[in-house]
Amino acid sequence: MSNIRRVYYYIVSLVTLGILAAGVRILLFLLFDTFLPDTALVKQEGFLEQQLSLGLAMVVIGGPLWFFFWRTIQRNTDGNTAEIGSLMRQIYLNLILLVASLVALFSFNDFLIWLLAGLPGEENAAGILATLLVTGGLWFYHWWTAEKEGRPSPASLILKRWYVYIVSGWGLVWISTGIVQLIYAAVMHLPVWGDSFMRNSFWGREVQNSLSWIITGGLWWGFHWFRMAKGDIDSALRQVYVYLLAIIGSSVAGLTALVITFYNLFVWLSGVAGAAAGDFFRFLGWTIPTIVVTAAIWFYHRSLAEEEAAQLHETRLSSRRIHFYIMSFIGLGAMVAGLVMLLGVLIDVAINSISPPILVQTGWWQKQISLCFALLIVAVPLWWYYWNQIIRLAERGGILEWRTRSRRIYLYIIIGAAIITLAADLVNVVYRVLSRILGGNFGVDVLRNMKWSLQSLVVAIPLLVYHWGIAREDQRKGAETAVMRKSISILAGEQARDLVARLERELGGKLRLLHLTEPGSAGPSLSDEEIKRLVEEIESSPSGSIMLVISEGKVKVFPYREK
Repeated sequence: MSNIRRVYYYIVSLVTLGILAAGVRILLFLLFDTFLPDTALVKQEGFLEQQLSLGLAMVVIGGPLWFFFWRTIQRNTDGNTAEIGSLMRQIYLNLILLVASLVALFSFNDFLIWLLAGLPGEENAAGILATLLVTGGLWFYHWWTAEKEGRPSPASLILKRWYVYIVSGWGLVWISTGIVQLIYAAVMHLPVWGDSFMRNSFWGREVQNSLSWIITGGLWWGFHWFRMAKGDIDSALRQVYVYLLAIIGSSVAGLTALVITFYNLFVWLSGVAGAAAGDFFRFLGWTIPTIVVTAAIWFYHRSLAEEEAAQLHETRLSSRRIHFYIMSFIGLGAMVAGLVMLLGVLIDVAINSISPPILVQTGWWQKQISLCFALLIVAVPLWWYYWNQIIRLAERGGILEWRTRSRRIYLYIIIGAAIITLAADLVNVVYRVLSRILGGNFGVDVLRNMKWSLQSLVVAIPLLVYHWGIAREDQRKGAETAVMRKSISILAGEQARDLVARLERELGGKLRLLHLTEPGSAGPSLSDEEIKRLVEEIESSPSGSIMLVISEGKVKVFPYREK
């Protein structure tokens, strides 16, 4: 099938399938709306006739058209691996899976809430159930089709992974959010709060929503994570999901809750809370569950990542490195914010002692100090831990680690931000001073006007000096010298995987592996010095294309060119 014809068939099939699904959904809605208690919209004058006519028309027109085009597509794909693995077919299947799965997720959640609420008649459960059955049927059929055919092409694997990890991430967010909301609702109904606020029945819509989120998110996440993503450890998208979504996402949420907890505790200890304990400490009902839930997510995915890295017999540094730098950046940013605010409070106190303002908000400096301490208590250990991990990573990796893109981006973002901040602060300071001197009214108000510039200036200078020194040291070691990009292929047997992994670590990248089918093709046992000499031979080769042949206990290097 030609590309144009393939695109034509799949687009028409998608449109006609949508018409058929909408028609079936209308008919199911009319059926359920007739029998479900107290929900009958069909009793409205003319409603039944209009909707029944529309539903039948869509099924009668859309059904045969979809069947014709889909049957034609299926005849062309029967036993044809190239057609099964085509990009258009995989986009079609995975798009339907993604949309149907997400719509079914919301519909199942609404239907479950309706059940938990005791089948209230004022809600349109017929429409929810009809949508759930239609999207569930669409999803199951196309999932069964995709599973039966397999994934014979790289495009099919990539698109499947996008679908699986998007839905897995969605489900994980629903579970964690539902657990936090349920615990918060339970805590708010404890008798310890006294009569500080009015409470409705515990079994209310909030608890029902939370339970529904937990059940729905658990089903969707559990199926996609433990069933569809099982064994997919050698996947870049899996690393993105594990490190960037699960680990970093849970870290940010948990750390935010921790900062809020410390801030409120410091405000209470300073005596400026302005509320009774029964009202003030309600925040613990959601911050502590958030910390516990995100910590559980973090530990699970962190241990899973370490376990999978060991199974791969290689060091998957890219995602872990990005994780280190992002967490270090978050910690550094929070620490800088805390220091800047702390200096601002000190400057304000000094200025107010010289020239008291007309109106001062009660407890303003205690609240500011509380926020500063909360940020610093959380940020300093976080930045210290991850920055030391980065230092150890650079010590082990040497020049290859110094050259990594994530390290260069991290350093130059901080250096650039510090320079821009310094320039803006200095412009503001010089402008304020000169304008008041030339105007002949230099006084304490000058300090108030340039307070933010002074406090960020004091923090930006050491930040710039420290990271500029690291960047210059990397440059002196050759981290930014131009290197020739080489295309390296390895022809080796399955037994040589450990040797291939060692070469990838030394060369700092993924190598193209060609499997040698002859028996007894185990790789030689090379020492670290021999590995380094082999890497030097590869890097010193004038050719940009290298073929390594690992066979009969030997490694041979063959430079070549494409043309």
